[in-house]
Amino acid sequence: MQEAKKQGKKGIFLFFEMDDCPFCKRMKTTILNQTDVQDAYRAKYLVYSIDVNGDTQITDFQGKQTSEKDFAFAHRVRATPALLFFDLDGKLVARHTGPTKDKAEFLLLGRYVSDGAYATQPFTKYKQAK
Repeated sequence: MQEAKKQGKKGIFLFFEMDDCPFCKRMKTTILNQTDVQDAYRAKYLVYSIDVNGDTQITDFQGKQTSEKDFAFAHRVRATPALLFFDLDGKLVARHTGPTKDKAEFLLLGRYVSDGAYATQPFTKYKQAK
């Protein structure tokens, strides 16, 4: 969180995935690998991928060491992909479970959070208005 604040980011974006998830693979090969998508997300968020079955040690938002899978479990990630957005205080502000339909929807999801629309309406209503 300190790094996100130092870099002037809006928050942190976590992409929860697992190895045998076909929807994760589709998102990684058709959306997340696109330069404009990467640029748009990196401009506003620190971006990390979390393996929901991973044993790699990470530091959570409270500064405690935990494994990727325990962190995913603690954030109630039960299906993948799960797209979670956290503010600069480590508070979860938006969650999208499942793949986005395409690149445009993924970019719109990022704007939904960075514009603060999550505070007043669900993503489905935001999408309809756009």
